[in-house]
Amino acid sequence: MSPTHEAGCLVCGAPLRYLEVLVELPCACCGAVGSADARCEGSGHFVCDACHGRAAFAVIEHLCRTSAETDMHALLATVRAHQSVAMHGPEHHAIVPAVILTCYRNLGGAVTDEQLASVITRGAKIPGGFCGFAGTCGAAVGVGIAFAALIGSSPVKADERATSLRVTQAVLGALAELQAARCCQRDAWVALAAAAELSVELLDRPLIAAGGWTCQQSERNRQCLGPSCPLHPPGPADLSKSVP
Repeated sequence: MSPTHEAGCLVCGAPLRYLEVLVELPCACCGAVGSADARCEGSGHFVCDACHGRAAFAVIEHLCRTSAETDMHALLATVRAHQSVAMHGPEHHAIVPAVILTCYRNLGGAVTDEQLASVITRGAKIPGGFCGFAGTCGAAVGVGIAFAALIGSSPVKADERATSLRVTQAVLGALAELQAARCCQRDAWVALAAAAELSVELLDRPLIAAGGWTCQQSERNRQCLGPSCPLHPPGPADLSKSVP
């Protein structure tokens, strides 16, 4: 069985019910038993993160490797428009660092294909639902992953490690200010806007996040923040799923 819905349960489209504790459930797509923190309210489907993002991760890498885009918001729109990317899901944790490295490279920065693949792999390791269960958002961690790669951070490099931690902290603060339920579109947009601001001081070339748009998914997002969202009409890219 393959995921067929872009929001809610990817199998049947029913709303998800998040669980207070992890339970062991078989994945409705691959059958492997895994630790689940959510299942649908319809038939109790659980879709593991690997099945949720398997097609998307390959698409993310392909689109970013071949893109000449320099505006992170514009590239975010392009990647999210692909049919393999669900409205919400752990694939966004890989999209954020991939978009940052791609646009930095296209602005003249030194980024290898291996670095791009590495940040996608690191972002893909962040589980779905992380923002609500771990006290930090995958979009914020994604910015930290990207900056860590760009400044050469590692667990034993004190200055670089501290910088990457401060980057994640700053983005997380911007997301927490919204005081909102998860929206992967909004949180990725805010994270990239914050990354652009941070890049002015921390990178050798400033990143760009200037793509303007009006949200086209609010009616489909059951937890939409509404007028308080920075993407609410007539707010600042059309991230609607217009690309097949």
